[in-house]
Amino acid sequence: MNEIFFLIFAFLTVFLSIKLSYYADVLSKAGKISNALVGGIVLAGVTSLPEFVTCFTAVLASNPALAMGDVLGSNLFNFFMICVFDLFFMRKMIFRFSSSKHNVTLFLLIVNYVFLFLFCTVFLKFDFGFIGFPSLVIFCTYLFYVFIVSKCDNDSVIIRDSCIGVNNAFLKLIVTAICMVLSSLLLTIIVNNLSLLYPSFSSSFLGAIFLGVTTSLPEVVTFYALINTNNYDLALANIIGSNMFNMLVLALADLFCSGSIYSFSESGTVLIILFGFIFSGLCLFSNCRKGNVSFFRYSLISLVVVLLYLGFWIVNFLR
Repeated sequence: MNEIFFLIFAFLTVFLSIKLSYYADVLSKAGKISNALVGGIVLAGVTSLPEFVTCFTAVLASNPALAMGDVLGSNLFNFFMICVFDLFFMRKMIFRFSSSKHNVTLFLLIVNYVFLFLFCTVFLKFDFGFIGFPSLVIFCTYLFYVFIVSKCDNDSVIIRDSCIGVNNAFLKLIVTAICMVLSSLLLTIIVNNLSLLYPSFSSSFLGAIFLGVTTSLPEVVTFYALINTNNYDLALANIIGSNMFNMLVLALADLFCSGSIYSFSESGTVLIILFGFIFSGLCLFSNCRKGNVSFFRYSLISLVVVLLYLGFWIVNFLR
């Protein structure tokens, strides 16, 4: 029965998230805002709201490992989908024609993953009592990220006439957000129950595969729509910005956890962090490579990311 309720509330959460993104997009077009700010902050924050709710619900339900699996699994799935669409839209060569400004965001993600790996393993195990050291690093990198994005001088988004007024959009955004929060709360509770029903799987694994993938679908839908209209920079700013926001969610959740949230990491959590570090580095390399390359050489990195991601989950399911 939990499985059926999971599918119902997963569909509802994704549907509400997509509607929330649409209303946020309408409001953002009420004024002239840069593509980087809209994609990296506004849309990224809105599409990451399910991760925010599910992560905090998992922490309050005394399952920090599930919270970490949710956030880090969502980031991993986002990287996977970037590379899937890069292969699907092969001739567009997304990374080749995207801005080099995304390199800063990807580098900041790599820095976050390095500190997460060090503090979630036996290498480093100290904190400041109420907060883990990686959370301080995440706060600093996110503030720097916001500063960089706010200084971007990208072309402003084009204001389009909308079929709904700004006031109506704002009201609908509030109502949709409330409904989505409730749906996300119930979704997390259901996944927490599933972790008790299937003790052979770790909480971090269930969080990554059930919550992480489900809550990332709004970013994926938005990314596909933007790529389909050749708006590569806004698409990448949205999905990579969502990864940065997810890191911030993890750091905020650490404030409400009894002890450092990183002390609850499992072997599966460390492996997800390691894959996140690898995927960030590979995407950074792809975005730095702007010269003329063949379709085969260009697609090789995205193909590696896709195969590694699929292999990671297949091994976890079969073991």
